[in-house]
Amino acid sequence: MDYENQAQEIDLRTLFRILIQKWWLIGAITFLGFGLAFIYAYLYVDSEYTADVSMMVLVSNEEQTNEQNFNFSSKLKSTYTELAKSDLVINRVIDELNLYYSPNQLRDMITVNAVQDTIIIKLTVVTNYPYNSYAIANKMVEVMRDVSQNFEGFDNIEVLDRAVEPTVPSGPNRLLYVLIGTMLGGILGVGLVFVLEFMDQTIKTTDDIENKLKLRVLATIPDYDMTEEAID
Repeated sequence: MDYENQAQEIDLRTLFRILIQKWWLIGAITFLGFGLAFIYAYLYVDSEYTADVSMMVLVSNEEQTNEQNFNFSSKLKSTYTELAKSDLVINRVIDELNLYYSPNQLRDMITVNAVQDTIIIKLTVVTNYPYNSYAIANKMVEVMRDVSQNFEGFDNIEVLDRAVEPTVPSGPNRLLYVLIGTMLGGILGVGLVFVLEFMDQTIKTTDDIENKLKLRVLATIPDYDMTEEAID
């Protein structure tokens, strides 16, 4: 058991020795990963801008109690959530704003969530341009209100908070890209060092002689540093 522990300690020391000897290779690949991630994050990834608008689904029926009206409004939230991403609404928004997005592209930019236990719907638009996010969000509500008036019992959307034009990007998290790239570079560097060491079949130590040549080492010649004074 002691022999196994000693062997493991020797192996760990060998691994650390290999890593220390090849620190320059690990550092170079880590720096390369950092550089590539930095270039990608800051030069190739577009900024994202988010605009939010909130709506209330109101039902006011004098023949029903307030609780019944509230429950009916809550059920209508799901209907309006689907209405927001319908082809009818999406295509009208594209036409009226002269957008160059396809219906599917615009649909992917929109997120509609019904706030739990309320009659509020929150619509979020994320694009690469601040004005587009702001304009699309407000136009979506305008078109939804107009379309809903064509159906009896659905003309009850009220705007709670209109969208404002975002002034700063909401994403992406460029620092996270750089950190991930640096970490991957470090991992790749360590892996490459181990691969190169595994492929290296040269004999460096007495253990290599015993393991690879199956020969016992009887003695070794110390490596002395022979200075000129010692030679004289």
